[in-house]
Amino acid sequence: MFFFKKKQNELHTSVIPIESGIRIAFHVSDGKQREDLIPPLTKDQIEQHYRSQGFNKYIAWEELYDSGALIEGVLPYDTYYEMLNDPEGTEVLSTVSLPTQEMQLTGELKLDSLPAEAKLSMHLMEQSGKNLDRIGRNYGAIYEVEGQLHLLPRSVYELKKALAYESYEEAYQKIAVCQRLAKEAGLNLDSFLVKEKYHVIDEYNLNIKVHSNEHIELIPIGTSERENDTLLEKKPLKSFADGDERERFVRTGRISEDLSKLFTKRHITGEDVPLFLENPAAVLPEHNYLFDLDAFSDRVRGILPIQKVRQRYTEGGKFDWFDQETGDILPLDEALLKDLMEQNPNQQYVNYQGNWIYLDPTLRKLLLESKDQEQPLAKTGYYLDIIDNEEVLDYSLEAKKANNPTLYPLPGGVKADLFDHQYEGYQWLCQLEEQGRGGLLADDMGLGKTIQVISFLLKQKEKGKLSPTLLVLPIALIENWQVEINKFAPELSDNNYVHHGSNRLRSSDLIAKHNLILTSYDTLKTDQLIFGKIPFQAVICDEAQNIKSYSSQRSRALRAMQSDFRLAMTGTPVENGLDELWSIMDFVQPGCLGSLKEFKNKYEMTQNYEGLLRAIKPYYMRRTKKQVLSDRLPKKLEQRPIYVEASPLQKSISNSMLQTKETGQVAILNMLTKLRQLYGHPGAIISSYEALEDLPKLNEVLSILDRVKKLGEKAIIFTEFRKIHSILKRILMQRYGISVPIIDGDTTNRQSVVQMFNQNPGFGVMLLSQKAAGVGLTITSANHVLHYTRWWNPAVENQATDRAYRIGQQKDVYVYHIITKDPTNFPNGTVEELMHELLESKRELAENVIVPFDTSEIKRLLIEKLAPSE
Repeated sequence: MFFFKKKQNELHTSVIPIESGIRIAFHVSDGKQREDLIPPLTKDQIEQHYRSQGFNKYIAWEELYDSGALIEGVLPYDTYYEMLNDPEGTEVLSTVSLPTQEMQLTGELKLDSLPAEAKLSMHLMEQSGKNLDRIGRNYGAIYEVEGQLHLLPRSVYELKKALAYESYEEAYQKIAVCQRLAKEAGLNLDSFLVKEKYHVIDEYNLNIKVHSNEHIELIPIGTSERENDTLLEKKPLKSFADGDERERFVRTGRISEDLSKLFTKRHITGEDVPLFLENPAAVLPEHNYLFDLDAFSDRVRGILPIQKVRQRYTEGGKFDWFDQETGDILPLDEALLKDLMEQNPNQQYVNYQGNWIYLDPTLRKLLLESKDQEQPLAKTGYYLDIIDNEEVLDYSLEAKKANNPTLYPLPGGVKADLFDHQYEGYQWLCQLEEQGRGGLLADDMGLGKTIQVISFLLKQKEKGKLSPTLLVLPIALIENWQVEINKFAPELSDNNYVHHGSNRLRSSDLIAKHNLILTSYDTLKTDQLIFGKIPFQAVICDEAQNIKSYSSQRSRALRAMQSDFRLAMTGTPVENGLDELWSIMDFVQPGCLGSLKEFKNKYEMTQNYEGLLRAIKPYYMRRTKKQVLSDRLPKKLEQRPIYVEASPLQKSISNSMLQTKETGQVAILNMLTKLRQLYGHPGAIISSYEALEDLPKLNEVLSILDRVKKLGEKAIIFTEFRKIHSILKRILMQRYGISVPIIDGDTTNRQSVVQMFNQNPGFGVMLLSQKAAGVGLTITSANHVLHYTRWWNPAVENQATDRAYRIGQQKDVYVYHIITKDPTNFPNGTVEELMHELLESKRELAENVIVPFDTSEIKRLLIEKLAPSE
């Protein structure tokens, strides 16, 4: 244990390395009694200690605590290393007295047993040649040597974990993994391991040898000839000699079992040949790399490797090109293929000179794009290949004709009084489900989309149509949905399951036994083959802008799910391009907007927004606060922009930037970012100025906060820059004697941070980034919103403001913009002045939810106005 700042009445930092991470704690002691500190500090504690030399350490520690990086007070080593990849993270670690430089060392990996037992050890030496285990003590990634903490290189730590891991499929796999990691770490191998190189085969691909139109042979292939030979062996281990050295290749038990099944049907003959061309899974025995498409949605046309695997045609003609993107045999000669395509424009199968050839539109497109390019033979998993509707509308869902709307009584289990628009939304959702239609609920931020959907889900439970329902959410919203369900519909809390983390279920059948399954977009993407087999009652995605890119694996995975009802929720279905709306609607109601190509011609290129709204009307609902809550919400009062002149220091630094004479868009954009940081606080770009407090913008903010404090109200301050968060946090804690929480992109416990902030009475300040605050936060305890630095998109700023201006707000909301000017260096306006001017001119456009807002236009205009003159 290490104690720093051992002066009486000072804050003391305890840094205790353990096997899993670093335990960091703070306490105060008068020599007789010790008081452990737990964030957030009380007002009295802050007033007592903010002048302490250790207070900056405490602030850095509280940032780790707020972000969720600490697990029961411990900073895991994996998180530690990730923070070292970020300059701001490195600075936080340094502030709490943790090492930020990896050790310089040498070492050796030794085999201490027979290879089949795989007992290995690692011996590390510091640069002087002393054995680390003799002069120090090891705790995970840390060595304590002579009272100092030293950090192992990450590659050495990964090797250390691999040596301790006990769940390898094969003993040889452990040797192979550790040999590779030792090489990456720059460590030596003992004489045996130098001569014995181990490789474990834990994946393979299939190639095809065509003997005739009546005979196809499947051949497993790896990444080298020696892997190929090992895959064909009956025994799982094969050795190859290279003089005094040997290479040993071993298959895992899973691969050997898989191959034994494959070899029962390696040779496909007779009428099975064309059947194989149409559906390989119908011919081959079930094994790890083949799947029955009948288990998936009708929209799924195949199961493909995430990385395309192609084997080029060789002159001997023995191997065809087996493209796992289509799962079909491709012809041998590209020129011949083009001729056959022209001669048989509508045929799928062509028997040409004894070879079966399968041609479809996707294949034609692939061949035109592929030419002679080779791609590496590698596999990183499989994904569901869907009918994408991009060029041609090949997949659509017909909705039932709308009948006279039925009135659906609100379930008695809803523990909330719904506003009129929320009740209307609930009725709409019930009607959509009854009619077999999907829906896009695009209500304005803060109108309560979640409570409408929760009410609908409770009605589904009453009807016996709830289980299983899939909720796909940003990871940051999973906790929020759980809280809202427990609060507004406790009856929905039973038999739910959060599918996330390394211990998540891998069985479709087990997952399907739950009522509500909550998962993230990225986990759905990873586990799409597991989810794709489940016939869901409903699939609901919140913050559906996450599937705005129609070609992304997130979007494709979601559209591959099979469900009776589909709902997308987002207040911003269009951010940058109109095709984002098409992507969402192609999930909600495939076919309602035609193919992507048709959509672009009909709506995007012509800017036919009225026609587009008519087309989506049966599936689309949007209400704004002005429409439904103008008489129910307090006022939102946009204050006049407050202009302050840059300080002499800021002017000097910006003048130095202008003297660099850098040109080009990238250089100018980098300069714009630095200028925005500079006007926020010089310490954001030059660390020696971090303690500076006498700045015009900061003084104006403090003046506003002084007034807020007198009123006993709360404020939220937005800036995207984490360094400015840290600087403001320290200044505000010292000035007001309050805890100042931060929510940015790294914050994992957002809901608990917000809940504590909302519940604390009286004056308070929270710091947020605009994008991190864009989803799932209700901060109605605050009614003062300060945009300390601006975001590129006014719609994003509006969303940030709406964290406070939403249902539940009881007070008028005041919105402030503090803008720095510098007539000396920028007579035509600083980056802040020009951003304000451009953003305000686009604000009305941003309120039209289906009109795309191109943030690149703002950046382009700024570059034009601020680019150095020739």
